[in-house]
Amino acid sequence: MENITGREHLHQQNLNMVLQQIFNNQTISRIEISRQLNLNKSTVSALYNELDEKGYLKEVGSGESTSVGGRKPVLVKINEHYGYTISFDLGFRHLHVMGNYINGKVFFYQRIELGNRDIHEIVKMIDEQIERSIHNDDTRHGLLGIGFSIHGIVLNNHITNSPFIDMKDIDLADRYSAVYHVPVILENEANLSAIYERDFNSARDKNNILAVSIHKGIGAGIILNKQLYRGRNGEAGEIGRSLMFTNNVDTKRYSKVEDFCSEDAIIEQVEQRTNRTNLNRDDLVQMNTKGNQIVQEELDNFSSSIAKVIYNVAISFAPEEIYLNSPLIEAIPDLLNSILHYNELLGMQTPVSLTPHSGYATLLGCCSEITHQVLKMENYDLSFQVAES
Repeated sequence: MENITGREHLHQQNLNMVLQQIFNNQTISRIEISRQLNLNKSTVSALYNELDEKGYLKEVGSGESTSVGGRKPVLVKINEHYGYTISFDLGFRHLHVMGNYINGKVFFYQRIELGNRDIHEIVKMIDEQIERSIHNDDTRHGLLGIGFSIHGIVLNNHITNSPFIDMKDIDLADRYSAVYHVPVILENEANLSAIYERDFNSARDKNNILAVSIHKGIGAGIILNKQLYRGRNGEAGEIGRSLMFTNNVDTKRYSKVEDFCSEDAIIEQVEQRTNRTNLNRDDLVQMNTKGNQIVQEELDNFSSSIAKVIYNVAISFAPEEIYLNSPLIEAIPDLLNSILHYNELLGMQTPVSLTPHSGYATLLGCCSEITHQVLKMENYDLSFQVAES
């Protein structure tokens, strides 16, 4: 019995490695897979045929023959229409929705205003989006998995802390797995941003990175040796909750970092100084463009504070690169230049980059997590080739 189990394990491992080679290359032939994995051609052909029968593969033409002639090799890639996943980012003000084919290609994206809706109303909106995706589906196996990006702490696929949305009695994982009978994953949004950088973006060749997410709060996704590090109780990376010492000696008040330099903190400080209410990011951008001195002063404070936060995480974790996921910085690119200038003054050597299309990043990270689970390849590096439709 042990020999059978061992053979089955080896077979599954080889099958996964062949699928990984096909997944991580735009196109590839069986002979190239054989060379890359150092497996004989007959073994690769048998594994290839098994994957083909399951519908994972799509032949896309012929490659070049060798210098001695012979038949041209058949090129193959992942069949994107094998099935799809759907991901949701539960933001404080918006619900972001994305549909992805199994290779990561985006076929649908929408941002929905939430207003003052509670979680039960949000769930109804999620239900509508899933049902619509199923109705419009044109893939072979349909819905493969559902993912949720959470602006809070997640442990063992359940939300343990949700500071911006009251989850009440809703358990997203249990609810949606029971209804649709597919894998459902929940993950912290900063963690998903880090996964996006690892699997979709320029960090594919790096082992240790940080993704700092600056929204209503501030968090960090930590990739160590290519793996997501969650820490005790899933609380790793909660850098916005670290203490900042104020200069007010009368109160000796200790406040959280995100009370000073999150996006909402900057908006609140501008509101207080201008006697205005209900400002948002777009208002801040417009006021900055018009040269509003108060806004520019607060944005400079934001830049210097974020630079210090980045410096602290850089010396704590020594990553190869730090990525900033910030719609505010994306909207005002000069902020990144200011942050880099402050980091240079602090003597920081770690490269810092801005995540493009920040609204996509967490959803694409979510897509990666679901796809790994659907393929039962959680411990395999998968490089998603196509991020946008």
